[in-house]
Amino acid sequence: MRKAIFWDFDGTLTVPHHMWSVSLLKALGPLAEEYGITWEKIRPFTHSGFPWDEDGAGHLTGQAWWDCMLEKFSHAYLHFGIPKAKAGEAACRVKELILSRDSYRVYPDAAAVLAVCLYKGYKNYLLSNNYPELEEVLARLQLRQFFSGCIVSGKVGVNKPHPEIFRLGEEVANFPSQIWMVGDNPVADIAGAKGAGWKTALVHGPEGSGADVTAETLTDLLKYL
Repeated sequence: MRKAIFWDFDGTLTVPHHMWSVSLLKALGPLAEEYGITWEKIRPFTHSGFPWDEDGAGHLTGQAWWDCMLEKFSHAYLHFGIPKAKAGEAACRVKELILSRDSYRVYPDAAAVLAVCLYKGYKNYLLSNNYPELEEVLARLQLRQFFSGCIVSGKVGVNKPHPEIFRLGEEVANFPSQIWMVGDNPVADIAGAKGAGWKTALVHGPEGSGADVTAETLTDLLKYL
């Protein structure tokens, strides 16, 4: 029997830490103090407007995905009075920070749990609403070797919870007879996967998500697989 597990990335395999807003602030360097910009002030600009939650932008891939994001970052900086040229330079530094392995902290049990799932006969796949280069970052975090494939919205032009990305997952995995979706988002991960007929597991997330399984840690999840 072919078995597959699809894993979310942010908040599931890596510890959430407001990566986008932290990077937006860090990319400014001394300009942040010069213009009186704090994390609290810049954080609202990362609450929405991403390709995965912006109407009409979910189809973007590759450089077009980043062009959308760089415009968003520049707009945030311009709001605080930063000159256009400096805002553009800082926006590009945000991308550099996001693609750096130093911007992530992998859950301490992630690699071991992925390895155990392989031992149990599952094939692991990444299924994430994220930037196009996520697979490269996965390799920098020394996790890529545990995965048979990666499906990232910024490369395929469709986002969770849209049914099409789950159908694409089934195709990439060669239509396994048993499929799990593991994630931390009740809507994008759990509701989307349940709509596709997959088994679902919520980790590091709130109770009452409607998932088939709820686990506090990745290690706790193993008892259900």
